[in-house]
Amino acid sequence: MNPIPKTIFCEIDGVILSDRIRSPVCLDGVQAQFSKWKELEYKVVLTTSRPESRREETEDVLRHFGLEYSIMLMGLPEGGDRVVINAKSGIENAAFALNLVRNGGMREVEVESANTTIPDRFLFEKVEKPWGYEELVECNDKYVVKKLFMKAGHSCSTQYHQLKRETMIILTGKLWIAVGPDMEHLEGKIYEFGETITVDPYTVHKMRAIEDCLFLEGSTNELWDVVRLEDSYGRVAGSS
Repeated sequence: MNPIPKTIFCEIDGVILSDRIRSPVCLDGVQAQFSKWKELEYKVVLTTSRPESRREETEDVLRHFGLEYSIMLMGLPEGGDRVVINAKSGIENAAFALNLVRNGGMREVEVESANTTIPDRFLFEKVEKPWGYEELVECNDKYVVKKLFMKAGHSCSTQYHQLKRETMIILTGKLWIAVGPDMEHLEGKIYEFGETITVDPYTVHKMRAIEDCLFLEGSTNELWDVVRLEDSYGRVAGSS
């Protein structure tokens, strides 16, 4: 039996179209997503703070890029939060939220899987890393818990996240963690058993194991969200 089609509520400016360029530009991955949603018979409701007087202009732009939708709601409060209230049956949630980087496109968007917000390729049991390993303990539409082991003398990349917020708690060993607004202003501290630190989006951070270290990481579920600034192992941006 085919699943019941989903309803997608999607902002126009900054999500579908770039709001940084005067002439209309369709953002990366948007057309592929809309084609997929059409094939799956999803209902797409577009939302925008654009006034009703710009409806015809906006419809022409969306038609130019081949973006089909069901309804377009215009004149919403600019900058105001969007809240979806929905009833659910059983323990599974029936409403999900994706907060994307403005003008970052939809390449990492996933709404077809059971987790809805997490692309399947980011779901794993255990992954070996050059610095140790990480295990996925729990991953759902609200939060992620990972167990990480870092070998003494090894470190992760210097990085930051645009969306993801994470909290580390040390279980065994000692872990040096440095945080700051940029690479030139990192301040480090050695963390031991029971100590915690929360790293907010856009905070540059780096971790190095003083001793073999086992720690937990609880975070929001944007597992793909890694911007690597420097790495001892020559890896590209996008993996930790």
